Amino acid sequence: MAFTFKNLSPTTVRGYHVWAIPYVCLMRKSQLAEKLMFPIAKYRAQELAYQMGVVEKGSWRGKLIRLVLEPICWALGVFATEQNWESLWQPAK
Repeated sequence: MAFTFKNLSPTTVRGYHVWAIPYVCLMRKSQLAEKLMFPIAKYRAQELAYQMGVVEKGSWRGKLIRLVLEPICWALGVFATEQNWESLWQPAK
C-alpha cells in the first residue's frame, strides 16, 4: 500500500481496480484463478519490497511484471471511472 500511494498515479490505481476487483471475486470462487495469480503477486511484491528498501535484492520477474502491467493499468485508468474496491470487504449476498 505504501508503494502504491507513493509511486503510482491515481490513473494507474484506477486502471488496476478495473481488472483486479473482478479478479479477486473470481479468485474467491476458483482455486485455479488464485494459483495463476500467486506467482505474479509474489514476484511483484518482492520487487516492491526492494524498491521500498525492505529487502536487499529485487526480482527480475517482478521488474518485468511491473514493466508490462503498470502501463496497461495506466491505459485502462485513463478511460475508467472510480471502482468500489470497498465492496470486496462486504459480506457476500
